[in-house]
Amino acid sequence: MILYLHPENPEIRKLKQISERLKDGAVYIFPTDTVYAIIADAHSKLGVEKIYAIRKLSKDKPLSLMCKDISMASNFIEYLPNSAYRLMKRVTPGPFTFVLKANKNLPKPSVAHHRDRQIGIRIPDHIYLSELLKIHDSPLTSTSAFCDDEFIIDIDDLETIYGNQVEGIIDGGIVKTELSTILQINDDSIDLIREGKGYELVSSEISNT
Repeated sequence: MILYLHPENPEIRKLKQISERLKDGAVYIFPTDTVYAIIADAHSKLGVEKIYAIRKLSKDKPLSLMCKDISMASNFIEYLPNSAYRLMKRVTPGPFTFVLKANKNLPKPSVAHHRDRQIGIRIPDHIYLSELLKIHDSPLTSTSAFCDDEFIIDIDDLETIYGNQVEGIIDGGIVKTELSTILQINDDSIDLIREGKGYELVSSEISNT
C-alpha cells in the first residue's frame, strides 16, 4: 500500500500511527537521502526477521541502524574518538554510514547473528525519516530496497515487488541511485569502505588519517 506524507510538513498523526505499527513488528519502505530503505524497529525481533525474509538475506548480513542524531547513536557505540565525533557532527544528518563497534546496549535483534558486533550507523537527511525518528525515539534497523541486482527507485515498482510484504510504502517519488559513503571508524583512523554520495565532504579527513 502506497502512503503519502506532506513533503514539507509530514502529518504527525500519520507518523505516530507508523511508529506504533513499527513497535508491533511492522515493516515499511521509506525514501532516504540516498535510496529507498526497508525499515523496522531495531528492538523488534519480528520486524528485523521480516527484513531478512523480504530481502532474502543471510542472517549474518549486517543491517544499518538509523538514529535521529549523534546523541541517540552514542548510546549504542562502544567508543567514539574525538576526530570521528567532530566529523559526524559536521556532516550529519547526511548520506553517510559510520561503521563502529557496538556496545552491549545495541538492540539484540539487530546483532543477534553478527560475529564481530560491528554496526553501521546512519543519521539520514530526509524529512520523513527525521520526523519519524523524533516521534519514534528509538533506532530503526534498515537495508536498501534491492531486487535482481538493482536498487528499486520507482514507487510503482516498489509496490509491485514489496506491496504485499510490507505495511506501507511512503511515496518519495523517483529517487536517484546514490549510495551512502561508508566509513570505518577505528581508534586512530577513519578509513573509507565505499565512496558514495557526500564523499567530497569527508575526503580530507580520510586522507589525513
